[in-house]
Amino acid sequence: MMRRVLLLSDRPAQIQSVDRALRLDGHVLRTEASAERCLTAVHEWRPALLLLDVGMGLSSSVLSSLLAEPAICDVAVVAMTEPREFAVLSAVPSVSDFVVAPVDEDELRLRVARLLALNGDADGPEVLRCGGLEIDIERYKVTVQGDVVDLTYKEYELLRFLASNPGKPFTREALLNQVWGYDYYGGSRTVDVHVRRIRAKIERYESFVETVRNVGYRFTDAK
Repeated sequence: MMRRVLLLSDRPAQIQSVDRALRLDGHVLRTEASAERCLTAVHEWRPALLLLDVGMGLSSSVLSSLLAEPAICDVAVVAMTEPREFAVLSAVPSVSDFVVAPVDEDELRLRVARLLALNGDADGPEVLRCGGLEIDIERYKVTVQGDVVDLTYKEYELLRFLASNPGKPFTREALLNQVWGYDYYGGSRTVDVHVRRIRAKIERYESFVETVRNVGYRFTDAK
């Protein structure tokens, strides 16, 4: 089942490894580069699981403060840590599990699957809704005013990613990385083409994907 996973990291190599691993199981990944932004994302996005990149310089005090927040108490937490950082991790007992960095992607997938299974299916919504638009992320089904919309896989993934982060603008390059992957070398025009096709299919009565001038695109944050 597709679930929301929030990653706290500012290191491209770690982000890339996690993105590859979770993409194989269909999970939705969001990345934040600071503890403050991570906490905000927990409140706004309600992830099922939180991944912490201890190697980005997170101290035990920062980790303890972050994980003490009530919004995170019911979220499964996995730390990615190098052996030299075990002392930091040992001072944070609220971490659910850990994986040694550099991350073995198969091991990460296994640990994430285990924790998500233990936490059940109550974490995070399975259907994203905005106005007359519904995205059933478990069934890969999109409807507008009850009518099923026929999207290609990449159109669906782009719409699903934007809708999972309402109100947050993304550059075309960021969308290429998140939807097409870090190993994609196509131009940013690919994003424009897919946005245009998505709009043609879902925006008969309402506008959902907004253009942010000189930046890129965002999904409307209207409910």
